[in-house]
Amino acid sequence: MCSWSIVCEGGPLDPITLSTKPIPILIVDDFPPFRTGLRELLQRFPHFIVVGEAGDGRAAIELTLSLAPQVVIMDVNMPRVGGVEATLCIKQMLPEVHVIGLSLNDDVFTQDAMQAAGSSAFLSKGCTHQLPRLIGMITGTWVTKEEFS
Repeated sequence: MCSWSIVCEGGPLDPITLSTKPIPILIVDDFPPFRTGLRELLQRFPHFIVVGEAGDGRAAIELTLSLAPQVVIMDVNMPRVGGVEATLCIKQMLPEVHVIGLSLNDDVFTQDAMQAAGSSAFLSKGCTHQLPRLIGMITGTWVTKEEFS
């Protein structure tokens, strides 16, 4: 069963103004085939654009600063700098960036750690097919049934 959570303090998350400009997304995971699969999934949606990929948290911080994505999809367990630490750094420097935590371990401790670091949402890696809908909810865009099938 898929489980995911969205963090929402004090009301709805900041929605974007819908335009023809796609939402820039950075994918961060230490397993290249998983990154490829996420990129291919997200490229099916015209209002998402993958602007970069990183294999660890240190590269994620650097690419977030240089590429200015609106959404960072962040693996929790990575070498060098993990997802929790990278999320904390990103949110301190760029609080407007939405970070979605991803992990095979979808236990409450992992979710709480990502939430404490500032993530907007958390999703189990087994449920990545729901990622486009979750990004849409966080950013205020609409993912239609036709796009999602």
